Amino acid sequence: MFTIQRALAALEWHFTSARAQLRSVRITLGWKRKRDHLAQLQVGELLPVIFCTWHRLDRLPRTLALLAAQNVPVQALIWNNSPARGEVEAAATSASIPVCVYHSPRNIGGFGRFYLARAAARAGHERVVFIDDDQEFGPDTIARLLADHCPRTLSGWWAWRFRSDDYGNRDRASRDEPAHYVGTCGMIADSAVFGDWRLFRCPRRFWFIEDLWLCYVASHLAGYGMHCSGAKFEAAEDKHALYVTLGGAKQRFLRYLIRQGWDPNRGPSNLAGRSVRYLDEIAARSQADSDG
Repeated sequence: MFTIQRALAALEWHFTSARAQLRSVRITLGWKRKRDHLAQLQVGELLPVIFCTWHRLDRLPRTLALLAAQNVPVQALIWNNSPARGEVEAAATSASIPVCVYHSPRNIGGFGRFYLARAAARAGHERVVFIDDDQEFGPDTIARLLADHCPRTLSGWWAWRFRSDDYGNRDRASRDEPAHYVGTCGMIADSAVFGDWRLFRCPRRFWFIEDLWLCYVASHLAGYGMHCSGAKFEAAEDKHALYVTLGGAKQRFLRYLIRQGWDPNRGPSNLAGRSVRYLDEIAARSQADSDG
């Protein structure tokens, strides 16, 4: 009986994973991944805190209030995947901090944050912060992210080290060791990586696993370091959490990235010698693209 249960669980795991990948392909068909969707976006001078909204519109005023309570001045950049644009605009208008909203014509998931980060980088911001709209955090949280930040790094509270190519076989990273994976649910990033055109070439079937793709591009391709931050967030459990629908897709994606040559244990050292020159080339290419 135990063997049958394991077999059924394995079948369900593979079915959920395949369904998630097919859904991702269907949603992103026709979406021009590398296109500059935000050419006219007006980004202010304060530190950009970027997040998406979709089902949790009731949480939006709370998230904006938490940002307004920070002991460092911030602005909110919101990628709205919801068709309820009026509700989002009402919350943005009522906020006591600057808020800039982009209403996406379709729900492309958390990847929308990377377009906002690219716009922030082009506006001159060297750092961007990512959060989720279902998190609680204290008034010194953004300041703590800033204090832990270094150039050419990703750092955040949701930081892990893989023990193998099994996504679930991992340990929380400590402050004194490199991380292999940093989630976008409480992260500060050097914004230059969002000018790398390769970041927007994520395979469509894995589009909704954007945090793992960002870590691969930043660490393996761009030579970034990844670290754990001392900032603290509390994530609320709810039925809209994306991991519920992804199933084993993250497992498949990690193994796919390893087949592409990513060895998380090697870190950025294989590219560290040319990372500065490489990022300068990215910035020059991005400027040329915007000028063209």
